[in-house]
Amino acid sequence: MFRKRTAYGGMVLAATFALGVGLSDVDAACVTEGGAAKAGEAGLILHLSPTCTQVERETHIVRGERITDALERGHPVDLIGVIVQGDVLFDRLTPQAISRSSMGAESSSQSGPARSQEQRLVRAGLRLRDSIVQGAVRHRSGSSTLWFEGPIDFQGSRFKEGVDLSWSGFRGAVELSGAVFEKEAYFVQGQFVGPLVCRETRFGPSTRFHRSTFRSAVDCTGALFDGMAEFLEVLAEQPVEFERSRFGLGTGFSGSRFKSRIGFRDAIFSRETFFTFTVFEGETMFAGAQFLGAVDFSNAEFRQQDNLTQARFDHPPLFAQTKRIEQVQPDSFLQAKNGQYVLTFGLLVTAALLVAYAIRLK
Repeated sequence: MFRKRTAYGGMVLAATFALGVGLSDVDAACVTEGGAAKAGEAGLILHLSPTCTQVERETHIVRGERITDALERGHPVDLIGVIVQGDVLFDRLTPQAISRSSMGAESSSQSGPARSQEQRLVRAGLRLRDSIVQGAVRHRSGSSTLWFEGPIDFQGSRFKEGVDLSWSGFRGAVELSGAVFEKEAYFVQGQFVGPLVCRETRFGPSTRFHRSTFRSAVDCTGALFDGMAEFLEVLAEQPVEFERSRFGLGTGFSGSRFKSRIGFRDAIFSRETFFTFTVFEGETMFAGAQFLGAVDFSNAEFRQQDNLTQARFDHPPLFAQTKRIEQVQPDSFLQAKNGQYVLTFGLLVTAALLVAYAIRLK
């Protein structure tokens, strides 16, 4: 009997060991880089494979405060395919005083979001790709600004709660392509020194870039703005692209200034759209755009020829006091001097031939 029990116990231990080895192998296959998501000197790094199950992802949940803690220490955050639980609050970062000399240099070189004499700095890069963020991402301090020194990469991530990075500056590239913002996405008075890319991005019920400045190119090709989209009083120094974008509710570009090319080719505006007091210094592309609701270009200024005639308007657009370059109509054949000369010569030749033919008949 004792031998049987011993043998049975050995089988149980062997099975348990084998099961543990199997689970560890599966977990190892799920984690492609990183491990227990510990913030070390190299940063907070965790890459999960697309083949991971939901249960496996839940075993590697990253708390929102771990992200800000790593950034506070100056360590990069590199997360792919993870679940972020809890809020990511940049108000937790320690503010730093700004010297008057640096404030003067900053304000003279660029109109950053200088609202105080304090700022919070994120020196390392932040990558949060193909992940699910269950909490809010916010910076709501009324006493300081927030500057991201490194690149921001939110490609393919889904934000279940609101994102509010108003009064923030971004020196590196901001990559939002393929991301989904289920609730508000606010970048009010943002300072984008590097490029902003939001290709195929889906924005939720409210998107605000009010009074933001874009020093580099903006590419929102194929973006979907489900709710209100506010680009009021923005300044864009480089090309801006909204080709094939869809605007679901009211859209505003009033008071904005576009110093380079802006494209709305094949874009769809489902509701009211406003371009009042907007200045277009560069080329404007509206070919194939559809304005299903009212659109107002009152007091706008086009400094190059526009192609609004190639857009579709379901309602007559408003052009009260709008400054537009007169469309150059090509001269018709009869209106051109060369055309008149050719026509006259042709008539004379025809008349001469008819006279010659009449003489021969006699």
